[in-house]
Amino acid sequence: MFPWQQFARDPNKRNQIALRDPQGEVFTWQQVSEQISHYAKLLQSHGVTSHSGVALCGKNDITILFLYLATIHLGARVLPLNPAFPVEKRQQYCIAANSQFYYASDSLSLTGCQRILLDADVTVEQREAEVRSDSKKFLVPATMTLTSGSSGVPKAVVHHVQAHLANAKGVCALMQFNANGSWLFSLPLYHVSGQGIVWRWLLAGAILHFPQTDFYASVGQATHVSLVPTQLQRLLAYWQAHRISKETLKTRHILLGGAQIPTTLTSQLTKWGVQSYSGYGMTEMASTVFAKRSDEKIGVGQPLLGREYRLVEGEIWLKGAGLALGYWQNGGIVPLTNTQGWFATKDKGIWRDNELVILGRIDNMFISGGENIQPEEIEQVIQQWQFVKQVFVLPKADPEFGQRPVAFIEFSQPFSDALVEALTIWLADKLEKFKHPVDYFPLHTQRLQQGAIKISRTTLKLVLQDLLGTHE
Repeated sequence: MFPWQQFARDPNKRNQIALRDPQGEVFTWQQVSEQISHYAKLLQSHGVTSHSGVALCGKNDITILFLYLATIHLGARVLPLNPAFPVEKRQQYCIAANSQFYYASDSLSLTGCQRILLDADVTVEQREAEVRSDSKKFLVPATMTLTSGSSGVPKAVVHHVQAHLANAKGVCALMQFNANGSWLFSLPLYHVSGQGIVWRWLLAGAILHFPQTDFYASVGQATHVSLVPTQLQRLLAYWQAHRISKETLKTRHILLGGAQIPTTLTSQLTKWGVQSYSGYGMTEMASTVFAKRSDEKIGVGQPLLGREYRLVEGEIWLKGAGLALGYWQNGGIVPLTNTQGWFATKDKGIWRDNELVILGRIDNMFISGGENIQPEEIEQVIQQWQFVKQVFVLPKADPEFGQRPVAFIEFSQPFSDALVEALTIWLADKLEKFKHPVDYFPLHTQRLQQGAIKISRTTLKLVLQDLLGTHE
């Protein structure tokens, strides 16, 4: 029995508030269960079965949430997609993930995917949802979450329900989240961190709050919140500008992750009576793996309940609670563990002062405002412009976003501001906004190669440091 079914059948729980939508309307657990059943029937009316894949594309709203849970209820696989993706990318990911059905909050349709229509006939009786035993429901492939690998091509990480619940258990224990609490649905469902919020809500039987129009006012209405450092920086500015006092806030716990977490930010929360937690997580582990109460140290604490780790030549290896079934590839699941049974993260870390300190990626990926950015992906797009001969993308430090992308470019004509402006205009609809380089520099190919076959990224990093006047 899924958590929402269990709560709906409990006479002491069914009439308690389960969630509050963006308009402030509340749903009890009984109503949540009924809505999930309704959407499960809707999916079945389109032909969705336990063998199907369903892609959902949109920002967090009540429909996306209920379709997500209804797909899982049927034993099918759900693939949340970023609505910022252009239609070509959506098409590519749906095909790769074998998602035959597709719902989008916008009007874009995909070739070869049946569109889920909300006004379809839903009188069909549920069949597939009732034939699986409880144990099988929790262990079949349920969610497919995109993550970027070293190649820059996102892979779909497959989890079953039990992995999500196992991950949630450790976070709830650390942050004292129980049925008396509420968690703000502050991160998108197409990120594993957003899904983590949903499964903590379901495990605890608490209240899920959707943000209302004023996001940062909504933060103060929930006891627990997940934020990336960029959001925390803006929240603190909001509270200061609006002269918010701790007596007016319900917020007591904030979980931070997605980037290096500045201690200068976390220390400011104490004046509002809020405890922050610094965490480290992976899509492949269903969200948070390490976390601690934030302090003056930059580490991320110790592994949460059920997680295991090893440091092998500086690389972080993980297994235990939350570990994915594998990556979806060619219609099946490819294990992500190595021959020793561990997931090698490609993150570098050290154990210092009885906690894990994250040093960064072994490959080239970097994080900007909580978003993973793979330089090669941006380079591949820029390279398509007719006047670009060669391009390299690197991160530069940014006080608000942690890091932002910058580009070194060799044009087929002399480097100029006019060419950069023309490229920027061309690039506008080719990449998500957060992937657009914020600065462009000329790439002096002959000088940098100096007889080598290709330009070294290490050399370029030194050039960038000279240009910006920063040195590590």
